[in-house]
Amino acid sequence: MTRLAYFPAVYPGELLYSLLARYHQHTGVPSSIHTMEALYGQRLVVASLDLPGHLGALADHLPAGAGWTALRIANELTLLHYYTAFQPAAVRRHACGAMLQGQTDGLMMRLGMATFRAGRVTTLRFCASCLRQMHGEYEEYYWRRDHQLPGVLVCPDHGCPLQASAVSLTERGRHIYVPADGQTCPMSAPVVVGTQKDEVLADLQRLAVASRALLEDPGTARPLNGWTTQYRQELQRAGLAYSARRIDQRRLVERFRHHHRSVLGQLPGLMTGKHFSGDWLAAMVRKSRGAFHPLQHVLLRDFLDHQDTRAGLFGEGPWPCVNPLAQHVGKEVISTVALHRNHGHHVGVFKCDCGYVYTRSYLEGSGTAGTPRFQAYGPLLASALSDMIMCGNSLRATAKHLQLDPKTVVKLAGDLAIDTPWKRRAEVKQQGPLRPRMATNLRQRRPAKSGSRSRQPSNWPERDRQVSRQVLRAANEIRRQEPPVRVCALQIERRTWNRGWLNKRASKLPKAMRCLRAVAESVPQFQRRRIGWVIHQMDLASESLRIWRILRKAGLRSQHAELVATLLAEHLESNRKLMA
Repeated sequence: MTRLAYFPAVYPGELLYSLLARYHQHTGVPSSIHTMEALYGQRLVVASLDLPGHLGALADHLPAGAGWTALRIANELTLLHYYTAFQPAAVRRHACGAMLQGQTDGLMMRLGMATFRAGRVTTLRFCASCLRQMHGEYEEYYWRRDHQLPGVLVCPDHGCPLQASAVSLTERGRHIYVPADGQTCPMSAPVVVGTQKDEVLADLQRLAVASRALLEDPGTARPLNGWTTQYRQELQRAGLAYSARRIDQRRLVERFRHHHRSVLGQLPGLMTGKHFSGDWLAAMVRKSRGAFHPLQHVLLRDFLDHQDTRAGLFGEGPWPCVNPLAQHVGKEVISTVALHRNHGHHVGVFKCDCGYVYTRSYLEGSGTAGTPRFQAYGPLLASALSDMIMCGNSLRATAKHLQLDPKTVVKLAGDLAIDTPWKRRAEVKQQGPLRPRMATNLRQRRPAKSGSRSRQPSNWPERDRQVSRQVLRAANEIRRQEPPVRVCALQIERRTWNRGWLNKRASKLPKAMRCLRAVAESVPQFQRRRIGWVIHQMDLASESLRIWRILRKAGLRSQHAELVATLLAEHLESNRKLMA
């Protein structure tokens, strides 16, 4: 294998495409085919802008003292870090390996980027101010990596709009490297952003700097659901979530649009009219089912960075652990707090690594945090509770040591299957003979008042028929209710009698109980009825009948997606027959 005798020095922030274009220009080789053969050892290599392939072969042909390995080329001269910044570690390794080996066909699709309209840059861009600096320092121009990122419309350094060069990758040959010079980068070239407002340019520059940061340091790889979890936690701290699992989508969209009001119309592929293309903002904070474009991550992270977080409700972390059994009791070792709302007020859940969990409520009226309330003890409780019982400690002494209510101690001991003397004494007390005074009182009967009517025995067969009719009437009323409510014994009793009324008289009302079993719905039956109602209501409102939307409105999880698809198909087929 023949190594190159000459290879140009790499300029700051230069793109590999630019470096190879300058090599072709410096060597003066008339044919790009010969340049490809000298660089890669083969003629038909695609001159890719963002994710080039055959980097292993290129590194093998570079001069021995150049110090450029294939991995270093991929990390420092391409856009690999940008497109894989929010991908799992396995996907990062796969993408890098594909570039080193030359298997880049369909790589964008494998990364999940091909479905986004915020796609690849096909016309090279430049900054006029940067070109003047390049010419002053190096006496030639070059293409910068950060100028070719999707969504970067202004120069991260100067804040001025980027300009579209005369180099279009879709109009030129696939195997040609075109250098930056006075002809390809004329100062009269059109700008890629349609505004000169300082406010808009400042916002675009902030996003450009954030996009460039991904090239320099993409951060630690994490699974796709890891990003969803982080965004949900930050939205919760920003007061944009009902709980750890429910996001206030309406307020999120309103505040997101207001924060990015100056740039959403300038960035390509994000909006369809006044709506987000593909509803990507809502999808990013739901259960993750795939990758999202780095530009969308940049926008959401920028939005979250500018929100007032609610973590300050309980002060700035870390927070103390109040486990009386831990050696670190009272020390600030809890680094995170989970927030949710309960009956209109915020609740913070503090979980220590020792397993102890406690909660605190934020009292909005006084602006203070409530006292810690025990929620879970963790693995330290079992051994400590057993030791205190063996030492003969009383229930109150044990409760005082554990800083719990005595009844809570008895319950925890039962959950841990620990035999306690307090429980045994309670059982003996309950099974013992009645005290003389109590027995006397129970034997005594108050004489009936004179003139009072004696209680007549109930006619249970007639009562059974009446209750059956009441059950049917209540079931029909429940079925007519909107939104749908499940027909069950509890709902029927609430409408007609008190809770538990039927079950207490089940042996005397056999016909009513058979009627109840006939009209009651199982959970799957109610889910089917509710899904059908949701589909019908959405169709009447001309809403998009997407499966995830139906699941959300019906209050179901993704495991019911197949059922929703079946009922949706039946609904569409029924509509088609009616239209025929």
